[in-house]
Amino acid sequence: MTSTPVEFGPGPGTWHLDPLHSSLIFVAHYLRFGRVQGTFGSADGRINVADDPARSSVEVVIDADSVNTGVNARDAHLRSADFLDVERHPRIRFTSTGLEPGRKQNTFRLHGDLEIHGTALPVALNAEWVGEAPDYASPDDTYGHFFSATTQISLSDFGVGDGGATPWGGRLVGDTVDIVLEVRLQNQDPAPFLKQIGHTP
Repeated sequence: MTSTPVEFGPGPGTWHLDPLHSSLIFVAHYLRFGRVQGTFGSADGRINVADDPARSSVEVVIDADSVNTGVNARDAHLRSADFLDVERHPRIRFTSTGLEPGRKQNTFRLHGDLEIHGTALPVALNAEWVGEAPDYASPDDTYGHFFSATTQISLSDFGVGDGGATPWGGRLVGDTVDIVLEVRLQNQDPAPFLKQIGHTP
């Protein structure tokens, strides 16, 4: 992957995904004509920023069981063997393989392997550094950087089911899923603070 300098917010070092101020969003067609939005509420991420940002690395592990669309029955179905099969595949994992500059300032493409349902495939995220701000709620000297990123995947590529046919045509869940990430990275491991405030994902 290219080593061309990339404009990137965080300085060199290890940064952590802030689960309290990050949203891992997916949007899919549901019942053929509708669209449903959901999130994953539990994730752990670590980003190692290199002196040359293009050589930085990212690893994020998501608890598949934390899927949430706002409807308990639908979420239970998504966790079942018909879809994510979380008993056999409890984790969704992204491991970066490279980073390259985008066409606009503060944008870049993050390449990596995304593992869902036990299948790992290459994906590319179109990402943007949005800005930086301290965390006024944390007692530590915690500083954060905000990023937005998007990509699109096909469930069938990962062996995830579609729920079968509907009586009016089409499948219960569409194959194409849009992924939207609104992420805050911070310079402190969030685990001690989350334990202190009694946060349970």
